Amino acid sequence: MKSTLFCGLVACALIFTACGSSKPKYDGPSPVDMLMRDLSNEKSYSIILHDMKMDESKGLYEHKYKVFKDIEKDSVGKVGDWTKTSEQFFAENLNNMGLELASKGEDGKIHKVPAPPGFNNRVGNAKYGEWQTNSSGQSFWHFYGQYMFMSSMMNMMAGPVYRDNYYHYRDYRSNPSTGNTPYYGNNNQYGTNSPHGRASNPSFFERKQQQQQLSSFKQKVASNPARYTRASSNGNDNNNNSRAPRTSTRSGSSSRSRGGSFGK
Repeated sequence: MKSTLFCGLVACALIFTACGSSKPKYDGPSPVDMLMRDLSNEKSYSIILHDMKMDESKGLYEHKYKVFKDIEKDSVGKVGDWTKTSEQFFAENLNNMGLELASKGEDGKIHKVPAPPGFNNRVGNAKYGEWQTNSSGQSFWHFYGQYMFMSSMMNMMAGPVYRDNYYHYRDYRSNPSTGNTPYYGNNNQYGTNSPHGRASNPSFFERKQQQQQLSSFKQKVASNPARYTRASSNGNDNNNNSRAPRTSTRSGSSSRSRGGSFGK
């Protein structure tokens, strides 16, 4: 009897220890996976992380996504409702507000590594626009008149896309050591705490209490990144990034750095 009771207590202790040390749950497909499933019959689409909020005391982590599709018929991107995410998926995308988390081009190719909106399928595509030169001699991307709405939908009004930056992105994607990691620009122009991110969703930075919570959560993730990293990845562009941050050595600038806290 005593032996049975002892074994039961040991089993309970082991279960408690395992639960306490386990990673956050990543149960099934992410909200982005679900959106991609719903959009699978569309000729093309983009899914952009528009907003995020959390309440760690309640275990609540939420995203809002901006989705646009069939760009020749639908000229307005739609921002959806708040959608619950797992703690891990939320942590993986802390730096990715304003970025395109997934997209599908008219060639049917799907991209699922965070990138500046439009860089995979629209910018550099002669169907939608052309490279022009400004008075300073810089080459920048210009959408044709019928596609000018894309500049607003992709928040490109925050600043032009220069040819040098776009080519830097193409080099970054083709490099095996960085190709499967999010791209934040040659000088951190994109992402949550970037000029592009601030222009994409100003209201995000007005929620001071939320900024404090997010900053605290970000520090927790940074102090234990392995806890929030999925164990495996097949290393292709059809999967969300799950690797530790890398630093680009091109032009001596960091494309992965994210210093400071939210809202500062």
